Amino acid sequence: MQILAIGGAIQSLQNWMIALGASELLAFILTAAVCVAGATVITVGLMVVLWRNRKALLRDRDLKLARFSSPRLPGISVLNALRIPTPKFKVDLSGFRGIGMALGVVAGGFALAFTFVIAGTDDTPVWPEVGAAYPLPVVHGVKLEPDPENPADQNQTLQINLAAGVRLNTLTLNNLDLGKAGLTDCITIQRTTNTTGWLYVDTWSMTGVSASSLSMENVESASLILSAQTDGHALDATIDSTITEMNIESSRGSGDFLAENSVVDRVIIELHGDATIGVMAWSDLDCSVGGWNIDYVKAGVITMDNTSKFGDGDGINLADFVVSSTVKARTITDNLVDVPITVK
Repeated sequence: MQILAIGGAIQSLQNWMIALGASELLAFILTAAVCVAGATVITVGLMVVLWRNRKALLRDRDLKLARFSSPRLPGISVLNALRIPTPKFKVDLSGFRGIGMALGVVAGGFALAFTFVIAGTDDTPVWPEVGAAYPLPVVHGVKLEPDPENPADQNQTLQINLAAGVRLNTLTLNNLDLGKAGLTDCITIQRTTNTTGWLYVDTWSMTGVSASSLSMENVESASLILSAQTDGHALDATIDSTITEMNIESSRGSGDFLAENSVVDRVIIELHGDATIGVMAWSDLDCSVGGWNIDYVKAGVITMDNTSKFGDGDGINLADFVVSSTVKARTITDNLVDVPITVK
């Protein structure tokens, strides 16, 4: 527990420096310097106390180390016979010189040890650790910057970046608690700047999900089945007989990715081009703050079950669940039920 407390104090110090405006790298370097200096002073302080009380520790016997000379080695006489100069040194360990020497040696030792620890530590986030962006199917992510409004708080966003041509077999999100004060969206499917990509999905199921609102635009599906409970809805989807079935069976070059039982600020799926996912299975995604913003999906089947709930409590006459006319489907099943709901 003491080790955990020390680690927490060091992390708090680094976060405090970031809050003052220092970059993450500078804050890390300054925190390391403070740790090395503090450990050095404490260690040398203990050495001084022990030295001053050496007689008590040695039972009234004294130990003198005023000077330290290089040891005489047998091989040195051979060098002297050949008139080869040999190094000689003396170190004065008395008074403040000794304390200064001790400080330097201990500080150097701590700095060297700290360097090896840093070199041997890999803090690269691994899927599905939050606070990072993952270019799936690569499972090693890149840390996201802290929230500009609260730089001392660690970013808890789970961001999935899908490059052009990427294929995933399954993307499963299960039992995630989402939401952070100040956020507009808790789940977003979006394009990055200057791209025209689509997310192609064979089957997308949503079970037991909830949020204060949902906005669905620019979506195409052969079959759209919506059965959620809503605090007012507007279903303006367009029936289009030209929408084709989506059949994504091959798992070649793809993988299965699962994120579950976690607390996150939000989930962002960002398209960097056309991406393909066989099955998206989302269940028990509960947003306390923010809504869903869904765009740029072409699917075979999209389903949302009747245990899903959307609403902010402003009454069923104001739509919180909006499916725009840019959503097109060959068949549409509307089982949405309006009931007074407040999702918090």
